[in-house]
Amino acid sequence: MSMRGDPPLGGDQDRAPMLRAVLSSELAVATIIMGLRFFTRLKLTRSPGMDDWIMLATFICAVIGTSMDLAGMEYGIGRHIYYLDHDDGVLATKLDWLCQAFVITALTIGKISVAFLILRISITKWHAYFLHTVNAILLLINIPLIIWTYAQCNPSALLWDPTLPGTCQDPRMQGSFALFQGSFGAVTDLLYALFPILIIWPLQMPRKRKYQLAGIMCLGAFTEMYVIIIAGSLPTLRPLFQATVATYHSHKQREYKGYLSHESGRAHALRSYPKKTKNTNGSAKALDRGGGRSSDQDGLAKDVEGITKTVDFTVATETETGKRWERWEDEEFGARRMREHERV
Repeated sequence: MSMRGDPPLGGDQDRAPMLRAVLSSELAVATIIMGLRFFTRLKLTRSPGMDDWIMLATFICAVIGTSMDLAGMEYGIGRHIYYLDHDDGVLATKLDWLCQAFVITALTIGKISVAFLILRISITKWHAYFLHTVNAILLLINIPLIIWTYAQCNPSALLWDPTLPGTCQDPRMQGSFALFQGSFGAVTDLLYALFPILIIWPLQMPRKRKYQLAGIMCLGAFTEMYVIIIAGSLPTLRPLFQATVATYHSHKQREYKGYLSHESGRAHALRSYPKKTKNTNGSAKALDRGGGRSSDQDGLAKDVEGITKTVDFTVATETETGKRWERWEDEEFGARRMREHERV
C-alpha cells in the first residue's frame, strides 16, 4: 500500500463501476447514432459531407479516450490514490493523462463538425467566413493546449510518476490557460446554438417548421464529448425518420387495401357461385346467382351409359369494390394479389 498523504475522509470508495456504466452507455448510444447517421447519408440521401467525416474522427477519438479510461479503471481510476500500489497508481494516472489529449481533440473537432453542418444550410458568404474564423480560433487555442499539457513537465512522465527526477512548470499557468480555453469553448457553444436561428428564420417556411429545424440544429451546441456526437448527429437523421414514418403509413395502407381485396373476393365468390335447380325433365339446371346464363346454353354434356355429366361455365362481373381496389392498388402489389386470387 502506498502512503501518499492522509487517507480520504470517505474511506476506500470505488466509483469505477458507476463510471464504467456511464461511459459504456454513452459509447453504445453514440455508436448507434453514428451508424444511423452514415446509413442516412450514404444510403438514403447519398450526400456525405465534410461534417460527417469530421464527426467520424470525433467518434474515433472518443472511443480511444474511453478505452483508456476503461482500462485505467482496472488499475485504480475511480479510487483514491492513497489505496493504490505504486505501479497501479502510476499506470492509472498515466492512462488518465493520455486520455485527455483525445478528449480535447474530440471536443474541438466535434464543434467544428457542427459548424460544417450549419454551413450546409448557410445562404451567404459571411456565414461561411464567420464559422471558418471561429473554427480556426478553436484550433489555435486547443492545439497549443494539448501540447502544453504534456510539455509542462520535463520529462512528461513526471505528470504520472512524481518520484522521477525532473521539473514542472507552475501548474497555475496551465490552469489559467485551461480556464481561457474553457471560456472560449462556452462562447462557441452559444454561437453554434444561436447561429442556426439566424440562418433559418429568414427562410420561406411555416413558423412551426422553423422552430423545429432551429431546435434540431441547436442540439449540437454541447460541451460533453459524447453529447456532441449524439446531439450533433441528430439533425442528420431527419430523412431517416421521414422514411420510417412513410414506410409505416405505407404498410398500414397496404394492410387496409388487402382487407378490401379480401372482402371483394368474398363478394365475387358469392355472386358467381352456381345454384342448381331441377327443370321439368328432371335434369340438373344451373342458374348463376349473379344473373348469369343457364347451363343449358353454356354447358357441355356427355352421355356415357345413360349418365349425363354437365360442366357449368359461369361469367363473373366485377363489383364496384373490385374496381375501386384496382384503382387504389399499385402495380406490383396488385399483380401479386391477382395471382393469389387465381390460385384460390
